[in-house]
Amino acid sequence: MCIALVLAGAVFGAITPAAAATGTQADNATNTSSPSTTPSQADLVRITPDNPDEDYLSVQTETTDEVYNTTGPYATFTLSEPVESARVQQSKADARVLGGGRVVRIAYEDDAAGKNASLYTAELFFPDGSQRSIDLYATQTGVSVAAGDLEQYEGFIDYTLEQAGSEGYDQTPEGARSYLETKEERANLFDSLFTEHVMMFISLLFAAARNFVTWVVAVAIIAGVAFYFERKHGWILRLQQKAESRGELIREAVRQTYEERRNTAAKHPLEDVTEIGPNAARYWRETGVETVNDMVEMTCKGVVALTEDGNVKYDENGDVVYAHHGVDDLMDVDPLTLEQLRSETWLAPVIYEGRLTPTTALSNIESALMVAEKDYNRGNEVRDARRKVSELNKRLAGRRDFENRETSSNAPRHDQQTDFTGTAAGGD
Repeated sequence: MCIALVLAGAVFGAITPAAAATGTQADNATNTSSPSTTPSQADLVRITPDNPDEDYLSVQTETTDEVYNTTGPYATFTLSEPVESARVQQSKADARVLGGGRVVRIAYEDDAAGKNASLYTAELFFPDGSQRSIDLYATQTGVSVAAGDLEQYEGFIDYTLEQAGSEGYDQTPEGARSYLETKEERANLFDSLFTEHVMMFISLLFAAARNFVTWVVAVAIIAGVAFYFERKHGWILRLQQKAESRGELIREAVRQTYEERRNTAAKHPLEDVTEIGPNAARYWRETGVETVNDMVEMTCKGVVALTEDGNVKYDENGDVVYAHHGVDDLMDVDPLTLEQLRSETWLAPVIYEGRLTPTTALSNIESALMVAEKDYNRGNEVRDARRKVSELNKRLAGRRDFENRETSSNAPRHDQQTDFTGTAAGGD
């Protein structure tokens, strides 16, 4: 019986270690240990991802302590239990243990992520012989740390390249560097060539200004230069002082031009004006108006009264007396009729019966003034008078049209009209 018990114990002891070894391997595969033993470090470890404040690096937890999504060229994890070593099963990734086994960093190669996220498995080995695996889905592993750090300078880099291109440099790192070096050399040259020398010059000026001899020398130099220029070019100043001012020269030129045009108008006979002709000019000649200028003088200015001796007549106040004031006197005629024009105005000699009608006489005046305005540039003299003559002619023509129009209201008044004007209605 004793021998049987000893043999049974030996067999049972041999089976138990084998079973225990088999159970340990299963637990390692499932990241757990035998429930019959103390929890291993692999069971107790807590894995915390480190998320730096960078746009190109991030670690997101998919399943706590098991699955993580990583972005960037590396991912860092902090462990609550120290590890002895770590490795990544797949290629293009490497695991490093840092911080006394408390930190594990997984570094990816640039093409580790491929076009989409790639799965990597990191194995952690603990001092007690246990191990644990975590799954990592890696994306954007081609982003370099240096590029991420320089992202905030992207605007400055673009601006520098643009300025370099506008100055004729290549829009490349080498071209931008050459551009900046040239700018720096110019700035240093300006600073050394101008700033320092200007400050030195200002200091010397202040020092010289306090010296009495400096003022004596400066006054002597100024006096010498002034004397030299006065001796050499003083005649110009003296000539300008004697010469007339520019305004006087301009006024004299305008006056001479006016006189020239006036003299030309004084040689332009009325009979050469197409609208007047020699027949009407004959009646105007009898009143002393022979040329365009005579018509302008009489119509716009009037005629000066003369004494019996042929001298200009003055009133008791010493003012010139006018025989008439041209078109202004015609504007005062009221009512504007043939009888009034013949009896009270200076037009009487040319509008007597058998000569010119009032409308023809006014048209002759307007035509002569138009020639003076257009051909001799005397619009400032004759324009106002011409408009008044045109208005008189329209008034007179309108009245005559009304007198000649037979209607039920004015037909019986032919005899009254004859008595009023002294002539038959419609006749001049």
